[in-house]
Amino acid sequence: MNTAPEKSDWFQARYSQDTILSLRITARLHSSRSPFQKIEVFDTDDFGRILVLDGVLNVAELDEFIYHEMMTHVPLFTHEKPERILVVGGGDGGILREAVKHDCVRDAVLVEIDKEVTDVSRRFFPKVSSALSDSRVTVIHDDASKYIQSQRNAFDGIIIDSTDPIGAGERLFTPQFYRNCFAALTENGVLSAQSESPFFDPDIVKDLYATAAQVFPIVRMYTAFMPSYVSGLWSFLYASKNTDPVAGFQAERYAHMNIEYQYYNADIHRASFSLPSFVKKQFSM
Repeated sequence: MNTAPEKSDWFQARYSQDTILSLRITARLHSSRSPFQKIEVFDTDDFGRILVLDGVLNVAELDEFIYHEMMTHVPLFTHEKPERILVVGGGDGGILREAVKHDCVRDAVLVEIDKEVTDVSRRFFPKVSSALSDSRVTVIHDDASKYIQSQRNAFDGIIIDSTDPIGAGERLFTPQFYRNCFAALTENGVLSAQSESPFFDPDIVKDLYATAAQVFPIVRMYTAFMPSYVSGLWSFLYASKNTDPVAGFQAERYAHMNIEYQYYNADIHRASFSLPSFVKKQFSM
């Protein structure tokens, strides 16, 4: 399906009940409903191809590299030698693409509940989903909140690329899920999670950091600028059993790895943990 748009053919990304960002659709490429959600793919002029799940923009070709690099390299460069990685959600494959750039990564497990998201991403976002076929990658289509219950001391890094805490995604924001993540991490394990918009989702942000702080001794927020996400300013949660994300930055390993970044670098790693004053005040960071 590839139909030319009408002049009024727009995708509306809702920020709140009173604020909407509209993107003009140049082509509707895919629309289906899986057992879990509605999946759509559109072409747009400014943001390129976009993946929309239940009406929420999840991936845009324009800036996806920012999100995927920051979700992945920040935690992994805070670990001396991450060898086994778990990606929760992230069926588009972008987190995996960045994770397997670390030559020390031997195994990367993706647990994505919705197989159709992975299939659609392979078809319409080949540059994002390229690592789904990597020999080090195992793709499991299951509920991550159930999968994690049986994992103990299994992963050096867990990256939680979840949807918003609605429906199936809600269970990935609970104290029990974070307790299970803690148990699944090795002694020096690190974790990252997307933690929503400080401007438009302050209650979700507060609850998530309070939840993580019940479990992990080290919990920090870092931020990046995401043009396609609500408000542009996006927050990420970092958690660890024993490693500060700035003091523990693996500068030597970073310097010796020949990775081509579009957004992330050593300065960004450190600076991303320097928060705006209103964020510090509002979330007691």
